[in-house]
Amino acid sequence: MSDLVTIQISSKIYWGFNIKIKRKLLKKMTCEEIINYTKIQMKDFFNIHNLLELKEGVDVLNLHIHEDLNDLNVIYLCDHN
Repeated sequence: MSDLVTIQISSKIYWGFNIKIKRKLLKKMTCEEIINYTKIQMKDFFNIHNLLELKEGVDVLNLHIHEDLNDLNVIYLCDHN
């Protein structure tokens, strides 16, 4: 099992955005902390690449996690029901 987990965004505009996070760190985080951390990473990326409209849209995403986080290699943060 890899010591990195992929966090993948699943939403209409942001689908495909993903980051990697160490499994040890992830296990210490709540779902809310994972979502907030990911949103910060998204905004930093969009800011660096001058994608300011995408950056502004991150705050209105209603991200949530559907699955149990144990032993997953990919965690999907969804912006839909």
